[in-house]
Amino acid sequence: MRQLICAIVLAAFSALAGAAEIVVFCPGAVQTIVTGLGKDFTQATGHTIKFAYGTAGSVAKRVADGEDGDIVISTAQLLANLAKSGQVAGDGIRNLGSMGVGVAVRAGAARPDVSTVAAFKAAMLAARTITYADPAHGGQSGIHVAKVFEQLGIARELQPRLQLRPGAPQAFIEVARGDIEIGLGQISEILANKGLVLVGPLPREIQNSVTFSVALHGRVKANDAARALVEFLTSPDAIERFKAAGFEVN
Repeated sequence: MRQLICAIVLAAFSALAGAAEIVVFCPGAVQTIVTGLGKDFTQATGHTIKFAYGTAGSVAKRVADGEDGDIVISTAQLLANLAKSGQVAGDGIRNLGSMGVGVAVRAGAARPDVSTVAAFKAAMLAARTITYADPAHGGQSGIHVAKVFEQLGIARELQPRLQLRPGAPQAFIEVARGDIEIGLGQISEILANKGLVLVGPLPREIQNSVTFSVALHGRVKANDAARALVEFLTSPDAIERFKAAGFEVN
């Protein structure tokens, strides 16, 4: 709570000099939580936030290609790579939490067994249609799912049933409507869609937990306000919201 109060005080102080617009690059895995926290931050400080959403990979690419902003949220590894070229401030990278990949079906639909690697493989082979974030767009969950299908030796057999989308949020809308039978993606994105049921995480042997982090953009413009927002996003209250969304937070 003390950290949260400090963040609000800092942001309120900078607001006295005029409200700023903070440009935040944000991947889908943390979109719901960060957007909600952003509304609270704006209400408390008067600063506004302009979000640039995308997959973790596409966010990192936009920053690497020179797109301006104030705060970058992506995977810890991608931010570390951006820090090497000065695209984000490496000394201020802060972890938000780690999230694994899960399996989703429409609420009310039958839930396949995905508790073991063998059961997961059988469930995928039995599915009529499957969706996940297209690896070509940089979605970390999609990249991992594609690797798992290759590892299990079922990638070619599943190919005609795959309906890939640019990001998991778009894909999950179709699963929730019943247009696609099974969706795979970050557990936080599944839980954020009320029309979905989380069947379960991928079995431990084929799971991939990704850490998402936040950093200041290397060419940050709204410096004071952006720093206050980073403190807000990593405050104890914010951490509890990440935990409630299924993230593992140290």
